[in-house]
Amino acid sequence: MSSSVQTIIALAIVAVTVAWFVWRALARKKNVGCGGEGCAAISPEVKKLQAKLKR
Repeated sequence: MSSSVQTIIALAIVAVTVAWFVWRALARKKNVGCGGEGCAAISPEVKKLQAKLKR
C-alpha cells in the first residue's frame, strides 16, 4: 500500500472520529439541567412517579 493511500485512510479515520466527538458533545447539551433520568438529585420515589406518568 502506498504512503498516499495510507495518509488518506488515516485522515478519513481522524475525520470520522472528530465528527463523532462533535456530534456527542452537541447531543449532550440538549439535556441540560436535572430533568432527566440520570440526575442524582432526584429521589428514587420521584423517578418511579415520573416513569408512571410517562406511561
